[in-house]
Amino acid sequence: MQPTGQYGAMDRKSRFRLEQAIGFHVNRVAFLMSEEIARRFAAAGHPISAQDFGILHRLRQQGAMTPAEIATLMRRDKTTITRRLDGLAKKGLIERRPHPDDRRCVLIALSGDGQQTLEAVTPLVQAFQQEVLQGVPKADREVTLRTLQHIASILDATDSAKKEKT
Repeated sequence: MQPTGQYGAMDRKSRFRLEQAIGFHVNRVAFLMSEEIARRFAAAGHPISAQDFGILHRLRQQGAMTPAEIATLMRRDKTTITRRLDGLAKKGLIERRPHPDDRRCVLIALSGDGQQTLEAVTPLVQAFQQEVLQGVPKADREVTLRTLQHIASILDATDSAKKEKT
């Protein structure tokens, strides 16, 4: 039997198709949605990213937190979160406050301008969600959401197990 393709026998055995990988599509959709919502935020006079919106939204939901708590909650490394927080602070959307119990830490809180920004951009997010899901039956949306939540819980458990070993 002759090898086929650039990689010969490996080509026949693997049969892996990136276009059929759920991670490929999740990443692609997340990227496209993040880019588009950031464009819409900027067009409305609020130059923040989708990740910035997530941070601001979490601060509104949960109150002041340390940068480490935000990093854990957002599933991002501390360096990335620090950069995002620096940008949000420069825009006046968050405030850094002394931690009442630990002088080594600060608490990050939503500022008045941050609250106003959230009030302005949240309807944009809601409208965008409706727009991209238009034509997708409710049952399909529910199955997709449950499936993604299930995958996330598996990955969270795997991540937790790895951290316990180190």
